[in-house]
Amino acid sequence: MKNNAKKRSGNLISIQDSLVKVRFKDDVIMGETAEISVEGKLLQGEVLQISPDFKNPGCGIAEMQVFEDLTGARIGDLVEFKGTPLSVLVGPGLLTSIWDGLQNPLYELSAQDPYLRPGMHAPALDEKKLWDFTPSVLVGDVLKGGDTIGSVPEGHFEHKILVPFGIKKCTVNEIIGKKSVNITDVVAIVTDENNQKQELKLAFRHPVKQPIPFKERSIPRKTISTGVRVIDLLAPVSYGGTVGNPGPFGAGKTVMQHTLCKYAIADVIIMAACGERAGEAVEVFKDFAELEDPSTGESLMNRMCIFGNTSSMPVAAREASVFIALTVGEYYRYQGYNVILLADSTSRWAQALRERSGRQGDIPGPEAFPMDIPDQIKGMYQRAGADTGSGGSLTFIGTVSPAGGNFQEPVTQATMDATGGFWGLSQDRADAKKYPAIDPLAYTTSVYDSFIPWKDREQILSTLQEANGIDQTISTIGLKKVPVEKYILFQKGQTIDFCVLQQNAFHDLDACTRPERLAVINEAVQKLIHSEVAIPDSGMDDEELKEVIRAKFDELRQWWRDWNMSAETEEQIAALPSHIDQFVFEGEPVL
Repeated sequence: MKNNAKKRSGNLISIQDSLVKVRFKDDVIMGETAEISVEGKLLQGEVLQISPDFKNPGCGIAEMQVFEDLTGARIGDLVEFKGTPLSVLVGPGLLTSIWDGLQNPLYELSAQDPYLRPGMHAPALDEKKLWDFTPSVLVGDVLKGGDTIGSVPEGHFEHKILVPFGIKKCTVNEIIGKKSVNITDVVAIVTDENNQKQELKLAFRHPVKQPIPFKERSIPRKTISTGVRVIDLLAPVSYGGTVGNPGPFGAGKTVMQHTLCKYAIADVIIMAACGERAGEAVEVFKDFAELEDPSTGESLMNRMCIFGNTSSMPVAAREASVFIALTVGEYYRYQGYNVILLADSTSRWAQALRERSGRQGDIPGPEAFPMDIPDQIKGMYQRAGADTGSGGSLTFIGTVSPAGGNFQEPVTQATMDATGGFWGLSQDRADAKKYPAIDPLAYTTSVYDSFIPWKDREQILSTLQEANGIDQTISTIGLKKVPVEKYILFQKGQTIDFCVLQQNAFHDLDACTRPERLAVINEAVQKLIHSEVAIPDSGMDDEELKEVIRAKFDELRQWWRDWNMSAETEEQIAALPSHIDQFVFEGEPVL
């Protein structure tokens, strides 16, 4: 979609919350943006649908969603069509930034007015900052969209300056030498396939609903070390993979996002706080900016950027913020970096689609969501992936907030179908103060390779499943009816849950477990699962024997939790399997 030099305008004829109708005379393009003039403010919107105006021959009606609050708008207000689709500015300076859902930098907006008001805008990237540009092409070189014309340093990264993806083929006419420039300076002039001269700068705009292409898409293979044991053991994710992370309110989603941002091994982290969750959104903006990157000791924001909807924005902005964040992630993937995108929460994005669909009069699907909500969710997650050509990847982890923790609702079910991994959070585990509250026995799946053999993973899950069944039996008919060997199996499951699947996110050592340490833990777990635990037996009755078994396992669990928080050297780490051997064989075998 190219910008039309001719000014085209219309007038509001209908206002329904964030959905408006505009009467126009000139040509209007589906998907283009427009600005609505409301009391001297320019509010951004997007054309959703175009239809003829039967009452006024020669006119048309454009149905639009508006991304900002329409308070004060009136019938007859002027609307100017821009001729360009909703787009994001990509280039150096993206990292360390915090924007609203339309890529307006929040700190710059707050400098204008501490109260964010509709119509406030600021340049998406710093236009004054100088970047040390080094060219990599010569005059006469033939290029295409996505090719590199030079680079600038951006923190620890080399940020490649690319030919805009909309240019199919071009020839370099002019290229500057090594020089300090800002994002508004021209660094090259090229002639495109239509023999038109184009000025290239450090940054350019790309439509958010047009995916940035892969160089060579490939199946995600390499597993990400997230540092979270229950994930890396039982529900891993690969670079370029997709994960749905549903959970009720208060189940620990925000703490998990903190952990993933700090410890997941990736080059770039993007946070799309599209849920507009009031205090928790403020926490994201404030606390994430203060997190320390454990790998460098510097601010985590040096490899992060955050998009978040503010309370001055209607729900329509949720959709925009997700697609803007996705496009930035694709841009860094094309640069050759491994990117993790955390979207919180895609349920709110889906609710925005539901509200819009209802106002448009579409036939509703289950729970009034659009009929095509599964396809829209799949289309969003399909933009993730690994790129062999560039060496980069985009991993999409979407948080889902089903009402009442109901995993059967349409968005959660569609997310399960669209993603390769699923981390289901449990309210019961959260209430029991178990972190992370991922329930390994409920909707926790993965198609990606684990750091441990899959047979070991299945053995852990089988043990947990059996232990859970025994726990329910104890709750129903009492401990006396459970055989000793089953009670030992129950204690094994409790030990794995307590010592392996749970972590202390606020402890420097226990918060993160890397693959080498995970392999030692798995060795100890497999020893525990497959061994017959010896218990001192001197003619005790059933109740006394089970009390001895419980005490023996309690002692093991306490030692293991201490090991989680203290074992740092190779010798200390290697002590875990040895301690399990000692635990297993200490006493007389129980048959």
